[in-house]
Amino acid sequence: MPSILITTSRRTSNRVRSFVRDLWTVLPGTDRFNRGGMNVAELSSRIKQSKASAAIVVSLYKGNPRSLQILSPDGGQLMEVRMESAKLRREVTSLRNPKMHTIHSITVQTGAGEQTRKLAKMLSNLMDAPITESMEIVAVGSKGTNQVVVWLQDFPTGKTIWTHYHAKDGLEIGPRMRISSVTV
Repeated sequence: MPSILITTSRRTSNRVRSFVRDLWTVLPGTDRFNRGGMNVAELSSRIKQSKASAAIVVSLYKGNPRSLQILSPDGGQLMEVRMESAKLRREVTSLRNPKMHTIHSITVQTGAGEQTRKLAKMLSNLMDAPITESMEIVAVGSKGTNQVVVWLQDFPTGKTIWTHYHAKDGLEIGPRMRISSVTV
């Protein structure tokens, strides 16, 4: 049973579909599906039917991923994460990593600001994963096989960088997002 469903807004693009597939690959406990023409009531019914705790709906602007709306099973918005930009896995690395099975941690760079910490707390609650703090990514070796580190750090302009690293070797596996705002 998935704990989180990932889908797109009604009208989408190939780039957004690729982004959803990338998120599904790096976020354990998720399942993705094509929304098609589902309205919010039908989407809510799908969340309840799958017994998922939430859904992430990726919306777009000019063909690119623009925001992540995190919805509760009743269709209410729990959080909105607005992106300034997003890079797909294939734009971050040429490596073909397998689907991640567990989250090693949600790691916040030491000294991160309020927006970054708010995002970390929400992701931790949503994915039932521990939050750690570090100056840099530390590889954990073979015990980190198929585990992902969700990395959050402040960007100099006050934005947040959200990306994913393989816990085994500490290599970035993407996707990478530049977050402009987090609304709870």
